Amino acid sequence: MLYIWMPETNGTWYWSAGENWFVAESLEQLIQDLQEHQGKETTVFFPSRNAQILQQTMMKAHYKQLGQEGIKYLLEEFVTLPIDQMKVVHHFQNDQLNILGVAQSSIETWQHALSLLPIQIVAFLPDFLMLPEPEQAEVVIANIYDHLLVRENLWSGNSVDDLGLFLEFQAPETQYKFANLNIQQLDSLATASSKDQRSEFSYQFQQLQRPRQHPFNVFPKAKNADVQWSGYWKAAAIVFIAVIFVQLTYDGLRWAKLKKVADQTAAQAIDQYKYWFGENSRVTEQNIKSQFESQLRMSQLGDTQALSLLSRVGPILMQKQILAQQVNYDASELTMSLKAKSSDDLQALTQQLNQQGFQAELGNVQADTVGAIGVVKVK
Repeated sequence: MLYIWMPETNGTWYWSAGENWFVAESLEQLIQDLQEHQGKETTVFFPSRNAQILQQTMMKAHYKQLGQEGIKYLLEEFVTLPIDQMKVVHHFQNDQLNILGVAQSSIETWQHALSLLPIQIVAFLPDFLMLPEPEQAEVVIANIYDHLLVRENLWSGNSVDDLGLFLEFQAPETQYKFANLNIQQLDSLATASSKDQRSEFSYQFQQLQRPRQHPFNVFPKAKNADVQWSGYWKAAAIVFIAVIFVQLTYDGLRWAKLKKVADQTAAQAIDQYKYWFGENSRVTEQNIKSQFESQLRMSQLGDTQALSLLSRVGPILMQKQILAQQVNYDASELTMSLKAKSSDDLQALTQQLNQQGFQAELGNVQADTVGAIGVVKVK
C-alpha cells in the first residue's frame, strides 16, 4: 500500500511506502517518483480542515430510527453548503455516533488533480489519522514538515494553525503527547499544561489497517447492482439484443463513410501536433493522445481553465478542418491564430462557438494563396 499526503494549497506533496515520508516539490515530480509503483493501491490523506466532524452520544434505537438519510442531516447546522452537496460518512459503536462530511466539489477536485498519477486510489482519509491513536483523556500533537496536526481521539482530529488557541478549549486535566514542536509551539503547550501533563514521543508513520474499509473513507465507491432475472427482465433482454442487432447493421452501413472522416481527423491532429511540437517520427494515430499528454506534462501546462477551453474548442476545429497556427491563453481568454480554406469558414466557426455557449469574437482576417488566416478570441 502506498500513502500520499496532499498539500492544503499548491504546496509540497509527500508520499510513503509505509515508513518514511518522501518529498515531491510538485505534482509533476510526484508523477515521476511513483512510476516504479505503477498500479499500486494508494491511500490519500487530505487536509483535515476540509472535513467537518460531529461526535454525538446516541441510543442505538434512535440511531436505527434516523437511518442513513437522517444521520446526514445532523450535520446540516454545522456546514455552509446544502447537505446534498456533501459526502457524509459515519461510524456508530457503543452509543457513540461519529460523523464526517466533506464537500463533493472538493472530492471531485482531488480526483481530477490525481488523475494523472500511475497508481490506483482506494481511499481518501483525513490527515489527522496519520497520528497514533491517543489514550483516554489524551491529545496527540505533532508538527510534521511544518504542518501541525492534532488527534483528540480515535475519530476526531484536525489541522491547527494556532496551537495556543486550540489548547484554550481543552479540559484542564487533559494529557498531551507531542512530537517535533517548534519553540513557539512548545511555549504554548507549557503555558497550557503542567510538566506532568505532557510527554514527548518520536513520531513514526504507521500504516493503517484496511484503509479501504475505514468508516471515514470518502473516496467514491463503484455501485454494484444485482439484477433479478424475472420474466420481465428476460423479455427486456430479448428486445435489447434485437435493438443491438439493428444498430450494428446500421453502423455497418455507415462504417466506410465514418472511417474516412476519422482518418482525416487523425491526420489533421497529427499535423497539428507536429506544427506545435516539431517533427516527430514516433507520433501515430494510435499514440497521439499519450504524446499530447506527455508534452503537456513536460511543459507543466497547469492552467486547468486553458486546458478546459482547448479540450472543448479543439474538436470543433478538427470538425471544420481548421488549423491552429498559434495559441495563447491570458486573463481567462484563449486567442488563436487560425488557418482556414476561406473567411466564410472562420465566420461559421465563430457562430458555432457562440451557439455552443462560448464568447467568441473574430478579429482581423487576411487572405493568402490557399485560404484565409484570422484571429479568434474565445472565453
